[in-house]
Amino acid sequence: MKPYALLFIGLLLVACSPSRMALQATLPLVESQILAMHEERDPELAEQAIPANLKILEGLLKQDPDNTWILENLAEGFCGYAFSFLEDTEPARASSLYERGKDYALRATILRTGREKWQGLSLDEWSHALNEVDVSHQPALFWMGQCWGSWLMQNLDSVEAFADIPRLESLMVKVHDLDPAFHHAGPHLFLGAFYGGRSKMLGGNPEKSRHHFEKALELTDNKYLLVRLFFAKTYAVQNQDRKLFESQLQAVLQAPVDLFPEQRLANQVARQKATKLLGQIDELF
Repeated sequence: MKPYALLFIGLLLVACSPSRMALQATLPLVESQILAMHEERDPELAEQAIPANLKILEGLLKQDPDNTWILENLAEGFCGYAFSFLEDTEPARASSLYERGKDYALRATILRTGREKWQGLSLDEWSHALNEVDVSHQPALFWMGQCWGSWLMQNLDSVEAFADIPRLESLMVKVHDLDPAFHHAGPHLFLGAFYGGRSKMLGGNPEKSRHHFEKALELTDNKYLLVRLFFAKTYAVQNQDRKLFESQLQAVLQAPVDLFPEQRLANQVARQKATKLLGQIDELF
């Protein structure tokens, strides 16, 4: 048996090339860096640092193109950076980065599900594909939907964007069904904004929107301030509920800085955007 054992060990050493071994050793450090960025209290510092971190991740991906963890973190990173720092001032650039994030999430989805074709499916084929996913596929599916939905909101004048709405809705409903608490109640937050940001004529649903926002607040113990921000920005504006708009945004601004240390940066971004929205209140109502 010894020759076979030695052969097996030899094959393992060949498979674990020096670059692959170095990559595996590096990933825990990268993960710690990502966690530290989520905890950052200075949005300006984060805005300057995140692009370099994303390029490091893209460099690591070249060493391991099928690494779903890297792909999903790239999707989250590009989506979060575009929303936090570009959407309000450089919408075209934000749109481009949302597409980039979606492409990474799509690659992760293909790898996780083993299904090669996700684009160009009919609605029936799309529904069938979603029926086959399970909770282990949720991170890739969630970030694909998040990046996709953010891109759509930047391209509402596009026929392609409106054609995508039924697929996007069914995707995120499925993500919600897998685990509604995923990523700080992210499925609830997404669906709250999705149903709350449009009129009934264009497919909005205020009842569903309010339900999802309230569930998101409940699941996050009111700590994840982006929920309140989007509750005000979408549902309250669409339904012309000025009182709700003001109360949600004031709650964002009055929340302690360390309310949610693990998501301190997201909460700081929510504060900046809440300040800007409150300044526009007379234009919105």
